[in-house]
Amino acid sequence: MIPITEVSFVAGAHGAPVCGAVRVEALPDHREEIETILPGAKSVVVLAAPHSRSAIESRNVQVAQYDTIHAYGEAARASHAVALWLEEKGCRAVAVPAFIPIDMAPPRHGMRGAVDWRGAGVAAGIGGYGQSGLLVTREFGPAVRLGGVVTDADLSPGEPLAGTPCVACRKCVEACPMGALSGEGRIDKRKCGDRIFSGGFRAWRNFLVALVEAPAEKRKETAGSRLSLDLWQNFMTGNYYYCFACQAACPVGRPSRA
Repeated sequence: MIPITEVSFVAGAHGAPVCGAVRVEALPDHREEIETILPGAKSVVVLAAPHSRSAIESRNVQVAQYDTIHAYGEAARASHAVALWLEEKGCRAVAVPAFIPIDMAPPRHGMRGAVDWRGAGVAAGIGGYGQSGLLVTREFGPAVRLGGVVTDADLSPGEPLAGTPCVACRKCVEACPMGALSGEGRIDKRKCGDRIFSGGFRAWRNFLVALVEAPAEKRKETAGSRLSLDLWQNFMTGNYYYCFACQAACPVGRPSRA
């Protein structure tokens, strides 16, 4: 059995200082999808790369989007490094980012990934659920982006924490601009999605329909609309998140400031 401490060292050296492992059977709702990624998988490594708190607290959403790209990139690099390290030890391992593979078919339209990384993180003991529904780590609160590795390696699994790092202050609930959070991890995904993914797939689909259905004299105006420009930027940068309120509001893991 490979100690998770050795895996954590590799992950931390490549930008993901929070790392744990869970047995595949502990994720029964996603076991079939995990099997398609790597037949015979035994373990899932889940790791977290931190955000810059200053960036996600910024009133300029483009700054927060850029930091999201960086945090996801760190998680992906660490996942790839762990996968290669495990392969060097004679194991099979596949790095899996948080957002692929993902089911884009109706009715989910990309709202469910092949691995429940938040659930894996809770099962591995690297954090607990917050009132926001996010994974709250002791080190960085919910201000992290997740990724990981599916492997046939026999890794020492973690155990769920006795309690969650969430302090139940309800600051995330109060900060949500859509009123999508009601506490205790309950999320109105439609309300949340309308805000956070306001420049995502649904916006792209609606833009295409509007462009096709617009009268000829209105098509140039539609093509040059603010939404068109936002979508173009999102395609170029690779990020379309528009809300970071619950992550920014959480006091857990916040750096002390002079």
